[in-house]
Amino acid sequence: MTSYENVCSSLLKALDESDNAVDKFVLRLKTDLSDLGKSFLSGPSKMRPFLEAAECVLFQLETARNLSNQTSCGLIDSIEAEINIRVKTVLRKSISGIYTIIDPDAVNNRSLVEVTKSVISGGVRVIQYRDKLNDRSVFLENAQSIQEICDDAEVTFVVNDAADIANLVSAPFLHVGQSDLPVESASKLLGQARGIGRSNNGPIEASESEYSGADYLAVGAVYATSTMGKSARTPVGPKLVQKLVQETELPVVAIGGIGAENLNEVRSTGVQSVCIVSSITMAVDPEESARSLVDIWNSGG
Repeated sequence: MTSYENVCSSLLKALDESDNAVDKFVLRLKTDLSDLGKSFLSGPSKMRPFLEAAECVLFQLETARNLSNQTSCGLIDSIEAEINIRVKTVLRKSISGIYTIIDPDAVNNRSLVEVTKSVISGGVRVIQYRDKLNDRSVFLENAQSIQEICDDAEVTFVVNDAADIANLVSAPFLHVGQSDLPVESASKLLGQARGIGRSNNGPIEASESEYSGADYLAVGAVYATSTMGKSARTPVGPKLVQKLVQETELPVVAIGGIGAENLNEVRSTGVQSVCIVSSITMAVDPEESARSLVDIWNSGG
C-alpha cells in the first residue's frame, strides 16, 4: 500500500509539472506494478492488499480528473487497463494443479469445513464450493468459512454459479455452466478484478466461452462419470482436451472421470489443472487421497 501511496503522490506532482505527465506516469506505474506484482504471485490471497491499493490509485486519479484537465482522463483509462491486465494474469496463473469441488452432496455427510481442510492439507490448489441443496443463507455462511480457509492456505477459491455470493465473500473466481449466468453478465456484476471459469463439453462451447471473456475453460467430461449429473455427457477424451489446450492461451481444467489410473494421461495433454471430485471428497481419507493424486501430478509420470 505504501508503494501505491507513493505512486499517487507522484501522479499529482507529475500532473502539475509536465505536459508529458501521462506518458511519464504510465511508465512509472508499469514499473511499480511489476515490482509489487512479484510479492503476490504466490497465491490469490496475496491479491487483496494489491487490489485495495489499486482502488486507492484509481480513487486518486478520479479526484485528479475532477481537478485537472482532459489529460488525466486518458491516464485513468491507461492505468485501469494496466491494473486489469495484471490482475487477470495473476488470477489465471492461480488455476493450476489439483482442483476439487466441495459439495454437500459429495462429502459422505461430513463437515464441509473439515473436508476442505483435509484436501488442502493433501495439496489441493483450487477449491470450488458448489451447493444445490442448502438455502442461500447457509450457502453464504459456508462460502465465507471455506473462503477463509482457502485464504489462510493461499489456495484459490471458486464459487459455483452464485454471482451474488461470490461478490459478498470476495471470491477470486466464479464458475458458471453453459446454462448459468452468461460470462459477460457475471463480469459486469463482479468487475474486472474477479475471474470467471466456465464449463464446456467441446470445442464450440470452449471457443464461445473464451470469446465471451472467460478466464479459464473447464472441459469434460474427459471420461465417463456419474458425478454431479454428468452421466449423460458423452466423454470428450484426452485427445480433444489436448487440442483445446493447443488452441487457447487460457488455463484449461480437465474434469470428469479422472483418477489415479488415468491422471498421467490427462496431464500429458498439457492442461494446467485437473478437477477430481469423488476420488478425493468421497474417499475414506480425503487428505491421503488428495496427497496421492497430487504426488502423481507433481511427478509428471
